[in-house]
Order: sequence, then structure tokens, then C-alpha cells
Amino acid sequence: MSDVLPFFDARATLGLHVRARQMGSRLTPHSLEDLYEEMDISGIGQAMVVDCMACECSPGDGNPRILEVTRNQPRLFPGWVGVPAGTDEFPSGQQLIDQMKTHGVGMIYLLPDFYRFTLDDWVVDDLVEPLAEHRAPVFLIYPGSDAIPFNEVVNLCRRHPNLPVILGNDRIRRQMRVCYKALEQCENLHLDVSCYWFHRGVEYLSQRFGSHRLIYASNWPRMNMAVTAMTVTTADLPLEDRKLISGDNLRRLLSWNVEARETPQLPEPADDLAKWAITGQKPQGLKVYDNHGHLGGRSGHYHVPDGSVELMLRDMDRYGIEQVCVFSLQGVFTDERYGNDLIFDAVNKYPDRFVGFTLVNPNRGHDFMMAELQRGMQAGMRGIKLIPTYQGYPEEGPNIDTPCQFAHDHRQIILNHYWGGAEQMDRLVRTYTNACFFTGHTTIDYKETMARYPNLYVCSCPVHRPYIVETVVEAVGADRFMFGSDLTDLPIAWGIASILVARISEREKLMIIRDNLKQVLTQYSLPVNRPAEVTA
Repeated sequence: MSDVLPFFDARATLGLHVRARQMGSRLTPHSLEDLYEEMDISGIGQAMVVDCMACECSPGDGNPRILEVTRNQPRLFPGWVGVPAGTDEFPSGQQLIDQMKTHGVGMIYLLPDFYRFTLDDWVVDDLVEPLAEHRAPVFLIYPGSDAIPFNEVVNLCRRHPNLPVILGNDRIRRQMRVCYKALEQCENLHLDVSCYWFHRGVEYLSQRFGSHRLIYASNWPRMNMAVTAMTVTTADLPLEDRKLISGDNLRRLLSWNVEARETPQLPEPADDLAKWAITGQKPQGLKVYDNHGHLGGRSGHYHVPDGSVELMLRDMDRYGIEQVCVFSLQGVFTDERYGNDLIFDAVNKYPDRFVGFTLVNPNRGHDFMMAELQRGMQAGMRGIKLIPTYQGYPEEGPNIDTPCQFAHDHRQIILNHYWGGAEQMDRLVRTYTNACFFTGHTTIDYKETMARYPNLYVCSCPVHRPYIVETVVEAVGADRFMFGSDLTDLPIAWGIASILVARISEREKLMIIRDNLKQVLTQYSLPVNRPAEVTA
């Protein structure tokens, strides 16, 4: 398709990795066939790939395997996992450069935490000096979240200013303020955008540091390729910036040894919704309903780029989001009354776009929660948000029943980050039948309860792993699954992309992103000036 960005994935892993497990009738994705299927449905033309054995156990065994797998595969390019020089398992010096040129290896991946080494000069400089001389890129991978030793990274970049360094892990969240400082200090430092999960994050980083510093990488099969790809295709940036991020930056870094200018022709998308994810072209007139959003400005224990309500509305319009259920960021971690006031103000200004939820903290006790719920309802709030998991209160503690009773009495929606065990969920749904329960995040733990009771729905955030959407639809049905973006914690595109490219029907996709919540909002959490419908 001519309107697809030239995506070149910088980070995909092939092979029967240790955590591959059974999902229905198949294993989680790991094979060459799985990779090509994922690339095709996500609009990814080319990919750098490493072998799982090289990442998990043995570079000496895994690196030769990736050469075999990628031979005669014009869309795939081999990467090697490196370890410090001094053993017979990995070449160094000119020998490394000669072998990379012989085998068409464009990049070295380093996993310092996994292989237990630092980036100090006496550990890695004999490995990276020849790479720096040839401007061959190094990809630093730190598994997990917020686990990057930025002092080491910055020192490496400063010692070798000609060495292109790409930085990635599973998620950079509370470390982002330090990450910004590192990007300021080191012009040769680039960021894998798959680990930056923030609303308008790609826009913020591009505008502050330049789009030439950002690299599209999927982290497949741990992540769905489409989530980061759609974040780029729909980014509020000029086309040239999106082209750089999607693949041209990586091609430039690899050009010392790899020519990857020709992008392949990809299959047509399955439907117009899949085409939206791949091209960024939203179907005309499509409206989306979002059951999970946070408001609260740009300051928290992690940085929220461009979190104003007005900019949020602009992005909602770009994505066709008609209404979103919202609650505060501040109320999750600190003073919920302050956070609720921010939601009151947003709902008062834009009552047709925001469905406000009063956030309460079970630590406060019955009377305090009741007073806050009443205050919220008087201010026009139409639902309730719980997040005891983050507030240090037991998920199955007795104070959970107070807001559930309130939701029952006023026929409201109540959303909880985590409801506890299946027996607890079953009891609440069975007891408070006039309330409509939402799970805060994706789960199939309550599928048996959902088969018995109609007043429980599953939120889709996050569905960033391959086949999660298909698994949930198979378990609970598309009619009980709802799109939740988790904005501003996550980009809107990040949350919707997996649904749009899922291997389900277009009708089922529309149920998830539009119809289910739209229907629930006509039955529950009605505006306070309208009478509640009679319970059937």
C-alpha cells in the first residue's frame, strides 16, 4: 500500500523463548511465520531480528542461528547480542567488524542486566571502540520497567560520541525526567519509542529533542507491533517526522553496513478499521467511546506530556472519541478531593464529552467516602473510580462495599483497577445488581461470573501483547469487552491499535470501540437531571 509509512522495526526476537506458552490451540507467537503475520497485519515492512537463545542464554549459540533464519529473507536483517570481550563466545576488535560485514549484521544488542556487566570503560570499551569507529549502532536493552542505569549510559555516550546508541526497556515511566536529561546531554543517544507509553509522548519527544532521535521498535513478541506503530502513524507531527521515526532513522544508522532502502509491498488491511491503524486514516464519521481516562495536568510521580484538558479534547477529536469516562490522576496517589475537583471542572466545561467519575479512597472509611460520593454526584459525576491496589488498601477489604452500595443505589458505573479474586467479583456483581461493574484492566479471570450476570464488563487497557484481544473475545464475548485508552497514562493509539488489527470481525471491533459503552451509558450513570430507568 502506497500510503503506509516505511516501517522498519528495530527490535524483534525470533525463536522458542522460555516464556512461550499455550494460548488456546497454539503457542504464543515466536516463529518466523508468526513474525511475518504480525508484520503484515501491523503494516511493518522490515525488521531487525535477534535470536531468543542469544537474549536468554547463549549469544554463542543464538547469534549463528539468526544468520540461518534470516538467510534469503529480504524483509529481515540479523542482529547479534554482544557480551564483553575476553572469552571465545563473541569476537571483538577488527574481527567483530569483519564478521559483521561478512554476514550483513547491522547492529549489536547489549543486555547488561541479564548478562551481569556494566558499561564502565574497563568492561565494554574494547567491544564498542571498533563499533564507534565505524559508527555501527549499539542497542542497549534493560528488561523490566524503570531499570536503566543512566549514569552508565551517559558516560558511555560521552566516551564515544561517534557511537550511535539506542536505549530501550519494557517501560520508562518514573525515570523519564532523568531520560530527558540524558537526551539533552548526549546527541548520539536515541530512544526506542516502544518503551515510552505516554499520551502525546512521541510528539513531545520530537518537538523537544528532534524526531531524528526516535526509533520505532516493537519489542515483539512481548509487545504487539501495532501499538507503537499506530502511535507513530497518527502522531500529531508532519509526515517527514513520522517517516523518520517509522524507519528512516534506523536505515540511516544501519547504512554503515546494511542497505535497506527498498520497502516491500504489503497485503491490503482486513477492513477499514485495520487500515486506520496501519495508515492513520480514520474512517469518516466513525465515533469511539472510551471507558477509561485520567485527567490532571502534566505533573505526577511521572511526567505527563501536554496533559491539558483543551489539548486532550483536540486529540479526542482527531481519534473520533465522542465521550470518555474520566477520573483524576492526583486522586490515585494523593488527595482525592483535589483530584475530583479537577474532574468537576472539566465536566462542568465539557459535559457532552466527559463522563465524570468520583474517585474515592477506601482507607478513609465509610463516612468520608459517602460524603465525597455525595459531593461528586451533586457536581454532576456519573460514576465511581476505585484503585485500592495503589492506595495500600486490600482489594477485598470491607470498605469496598461502600462505593458498590452507592453505585447500586444510584444505578451507576463503578470501575476498579483490580477487583480481587473471582469469588469476590461474583459476590459484588450478585449483591449490587443495579450497579454496572467495569474491570480497570484486561482480564478473563471473571469469565464464569460474566456468563451468569450481565452487569460486568472488561476494559481493554492494556492489550499490547499479541493475541490478547482475540483471547478475551473468545473467553467473554465482544459484547462484554470495551475500549479503554487509559489516557493520559497511555497514548490513545496505543490502546486502540490492537483492537483495530485483531483477528476478529469488523462488527466485533465496532462493538468494543463504540457500541458497548454507548449502550451502557443509556442504561447506567445517567445525568443527574434525568430519571434512572427502572430495573428490569
